[in-house]
Amino acid sequence: MKLMKSLHIFCLAAVCAAFLLTACGPEPTADEWMRRSLASAKEAKWKRALDQAENAVEKAPGDTLANVLYAITLENNGHSDEALNAAVRAGIDSSCFIAQYTLGRLYFRNQKYDSCIKPLTRALELRPDDANTLILLARAKLRLNTEDALNLNKRLLSLPQFKDSPFVYNELGVIEVLKNEPKKATPFFLKALSLDADNPHLNLNTAIVYDYFLGNQMMATTYYNSFLRHSANRRELLDEYKEVQTRLEILR
Repeated sequence: MKLMKSLHIFCLAAVCAAFLLTACGPEPTADEWMRRSLASAKEAKWKRALDQAENAVEKAPGDTLANVLYAITLENNGHSDEALNAAVRAGIDSSCFIAQYTLGRLYFRNQKYDSCIKPLTRALELRPDDANTLILLARAKLRLNTEDALNLNKRLLSLPQFKDSPFVYNELGVIEVLKNEPKKATPFFLKALSLDADNPHLNLNTAIVYDYFLGNQMMATTYYNSFLRHSANRRELLDEYKEVQTRLEILR
């Protein structure tokens, strides 16, 4: 059973805040097509968002943010190769955090860990305290077995926003599991749960660590049952729900 990860969900609001929206005209500008695409994406109408983002790129092929948005909409329509190509075009702009982060994230998603280091490092230079960039860069360096992954983890711990962020504590737990340090991971998952006890993902991750990594089936059962309670009406978690039910039958 795999740990559930939430790192790679991109915040479209960051793109929305990065450019000035223009008024609609008889022939939409690139910015207007971007505005429409963002609105469609927020409603999860990804096919429409892709068409609108493509129009924005046609209007302004060299526009960094248009290419970032195009990459995101391509990604959410299942076109991973084309998404990476669009992100590469956007990544030419080394001064744009969103472009560098998106390029690094898509390289990571495509398991091109060597390639993702440079844009993520640049993104971190532009925003030294950005938690998502720190987490992603730490994960990439863990997969490459580089020593400074530990230093990135320490930087994560030093950020004040970690204090009340269950998401970040969960990510720190995942990182420790990837380092084969389940005992160090457990306090992070428990801290995340103390901040968001009803979150099914956090309950499942905690159960998996106790079950498969620490061999504590009693604690695993507790958190598996909590996951079932909090995911009963979540259609997107149906597969995990069934898998947990099967696992509990075995543990009994």
